[in-house]
Amino acid sequence: MIIFGTRASLQKTEYLTDNCPNCNTSGSIQMNVFQQYGHIFWIPTVPTGKIGVSQCANCKQILKLKQMPDPIKLGYENLKTYTKIPLWTYSGLLIIGLAIAGFTFADKQKKTRVNKMIYSLKKDDILEVKLKGDIYTLLKVDHVSGNLVYVAMNKYQSNSETNMDELKSKGYDTSTIQEFPVSQLINNDKIEILDIDRN
Repeated sequence: MIIFGTRASLQKTEYLTDNCPNCNTSGSIQMNVFQQYGHIFWIPTVPTGKIGVSQCANCKQILKLKQMPDPIKLGYENLKTYTKIPLWTYSGLLIIGLAIAGFTFADKQKKTRVNKMIYSLKKDDILEVKLKGDIYTLLKVDHVSGNLVYVAMNKYQSNSETNMDELKSKGYDTSTIQEFPVSQLINNDKIEILDIDRN
């Protein structure tokens, strides 16, 4: 369950010279500028805007922006102009960006490793493959002879790549050994090799 929403953080406070509209005390209006931001799991993700709240130090009257008289509202607008958006309100976007970069780098590393290993397959290597129709299964190398690779297919398949580890404990159909030239394993529109495991 993703928990998301908005929060606000006090960024700047300043006293205005205007009179309080409730008790008429001069210079008692404390203007507060809050930065609103969206969050996912309480991690700030993106700033969404600023809000202002005033409070009289004398009578304690609190006014939201819509309730403020024009002179006090003008004081808020002036203070808001000098209130910068804090960089930490973008921290969630930074985390997401770093995660995407990390996954991309790991995926490139895995593809490089697979491309190197495919030319030197050995008995009992396990090939994690994606078949047409988004079906995932495993191929186990039975033996290699020259440029030909002989594999047994796992008896089970999955519709999700995340279930591949569960298939490793299942059996292989050793009664039907399939033969593939290495070049066909690399360039095959029916089989995509995702990873190769070697014990």
